[in-house]
Amino acid sequence: MADQNELSDGLKSAKQKGQNEINPLAFEAPGNSVQLKPQPNNVSVGRRELLTRDDAPWWHSQFNLMLCVFTLLVVAAGLFILLTPAPTLTKQNNTLVSADGQSRQDLNGASAVSPDKSLAPWDESRNTQARTDSQDILSQLLISKKELEAKNVGEWGPEGYESALEKAAKGDEFYKLKDFQSAINRYQEALDEMLALDELIPDVLNALVSQGNVAIDQGKTDLARQKFQSAIGLDRNNIPALQGIDRAGTLDQVLGIMRQAAIDEQQFQRSDDIEFLVLAGQKYQQVLALDARTEQAEIGAQRVADASTDKQFRDAMSSGFSALFKHRFATAKKHFAAALKISPDNETASAAYRQSLASDKRSSLTSMLASAKGLERSEQWTSALSTYQAVLQRDPNQVSATLGEIRSQARKQLDQSIQTVLADKLALSRSAPREKADAVLADAQRIKNKGRVLTNQIADIQAALKQLDSTIKVSFTSDNLTEVSLIKAGSKKVNLGKFSVKKLMLKPGRYTISGIRLGFKDVRRDIELHLTGDDIQRYAIKCETPVNGSSLVTN
Repeated sequence: MADQNELSDGLKSAKQKGQNEINPLAFEAPGNSVQLKPQPNNVSVGRRELLTRDDAPWWHSQFNLMLCVFTLLVVAAGLFILLTPAPTLTKQNNTLVSADGQSRQDLNGASAVSPDKSLAPWDESRNTQARTDSQDILSQLLISKKELEAKNVGEWGPEGYESALEKAAKGDEFYKLKDFQSAINRYQEALDEMLALDELIPDVLNALVSQGNVAIDQGKTDLARQKFQSAIGLDRNNIPALQGIDRAGTLDQVLGIMRQAAIDEQQFQRSDDIEFLVLAGQKYQQVLALDARTEQAEIGAQRVADASTDKQFRDAMSSGFSALFKHRFATAKKHFAAALKISPDNETASAAYRQSLASDKRSSLTSMLASAKGLERSEQWTSALSTYQAVLQRDPNQVSATLGEIRSQARKQLDQSIQTVLADKLALSRSAPREKADAVLADAQRIKNKGRVLTNQIADIQAALKQLDSTIKVSFTSDNLTEVSLIKAGSKKVNLGKFSVKKLMLKPGRYTISGIRLGFKDVRRDIELHLTGDDIQRYAIKCETPVNGSSLVTN
């Protein structure tokens, strides 16, 4: 009994001891948990119960739990990849047209639109090619746009430029909708308009230079400088524009000197002092030194030179007549010789010089009157008139000189009228010149003592009028396609129609023959018909130049 009691106490003690022990399996690493082998008999029953767990559930194992969690994470990652849509190939700076209409290009050349996976491979290839083509055209468009903006296209071609930008914006809209062919069309239209603007630059440049020169002529400094600056903006090496800038830079100074020169000329008009002409001439030369292309300065310099010459001539003639009236004939001859040196063809100076010679020899009015009558006999009416006037200046009571002056004045006017008629004989074919010629001829025929010169002049007028009543054989050749018309100066137009050869009998005179033909440039030819030794005079008239070209068409 004692032994059994000890055994029972020992089992209880062992059982309590086993309940208080720590299970070593709780500290095993995942995957190291194993089945415990049966323990030797000397191991207590409570110890074996704690180590042996063959009937425990699977989730009691940390390894199994971690494996399950890992598997779930892998499955979740796969579902995320499958369900998330593919990213589009866009960038922050790939916008083709900004909000204000200004075009830009993706600097990396990447497509702004992702491929459409719904398209078949062939369609996708064509779509990709179209997108590439549109980007190529856009690249050219942007280059052209930059060049035009550098040349201030907004000042001289705003409408065309805005139109091109609008088409480029339309192209961007089609591009965003993946309608690349429409985008290409709009981009190309925009590029064509910008290239057309670029072709206008030479004409715009010439117009700006011309406007700048006009502004300089008008004395508008700021406007001239603005025009030339705009021209240099188009072509910084343009020589006329660069010259214009230089001219505009000195224009204010030029205008100031020109005003002073004009004042000097006005002083000369009031005082007749040649010193003012000298000053004015010096100022015009200063202007030409600053700007040799100042037309007003050239005109002013020539005007001053002419006025100075006239002043010297008048002074010499005045001094000569003054000396002549004082019977200082040698001095008078000297002054008249100086006047002739200035103006060798001046008839008054020539007559005065001869008068001074005659006065020096005979020193009498009688010799002067004799000289005037001799000039009348030789029909030198201008010289005779000046001589009579010289006599009357010395003695206004000379009746013979007065009558001689009247006679010489009338014959001088008649002589001038005859020379005018004979200067253009073909003009006599018109009614008004013909009537004037008839009147002049009648006046000449009424002169009793005609003289050799007048007789020859009358014969020349009569011959000219007689020729106008003759006829001339004229042959016109054409191409049977040109509508031909003929008009004589002072007469109505005559339609000759279409022909190969047309022969006419025409009177001498000036004619205009013209031709018209649909699709060809009109032709016009002025001809003069004179009596000649030829049996027939020939002229050709036909339209040969097409309106849209310069090549000749031969029929």
